[in-house]
Amino acid sequence: MLISFVGHIVLITVTGMIDLRENIRAEEIIIVNIKEAETEIQPKKEEEKKEEEKKPSQSKEGKDVIVNDGWREETVELGSVDVKYAAYLVKIKKKILRIWKYPEKAYRKNEEGTVLVKLSIDASGTLATTTLVSSSGAIELDEGALGVVKDAAPFDPLPEQYNLSRLNILASFRYKIMD
Repeated sequence: MLISFVGHIVLITVTGMIDLRENIRAEEIIIVNIKEAETEIQPKKEEEKKEEEKKPSQSKEGKDVIVNDGWREETVELGSVDVKYAAYLVKIKKKILRIWKYPEKAYRKNEEGTVLVKLSIDASGTLATTTLVSSSGAIELDEGALGVVKDAAPFDPLPEQYNLSRLNILASFRYKIMD
């Protein structure tokens, strides 16, 4: 157990300290980072409440689990530090970060913003869907975030211990030009 604890601490520490920019001069850095999604809780409509009663509402970890005829899916945030998902989410994040860049048109127009994307990964690692959850207000930034997720696919298969048909991941892409 001690080895597992130390391993997780090292994993969390290392993933936050790896500099993927290599030999870029400080004045050329454009900050493009993925951070946890900020979500608002909306009051539920009567139809949604009735639909929710038909399925289990939460797993042991407190995340929504949808179960329907053996189909199981769960939704987590890309920045989640939940031990169950941390290692898999780090792989997803690294794969996206390797190819993520500021869209050229948006950079020339000095467009900034945050894009919230939901990516759904099937048990095999196939990208099932990408959904724009919240727009940045700039088409190029929105398309850039959706495009990088599609370009990063396919992903590793979901670990068997997840016992899921699909994992939905909320990823927030923050585009900011630094002076």
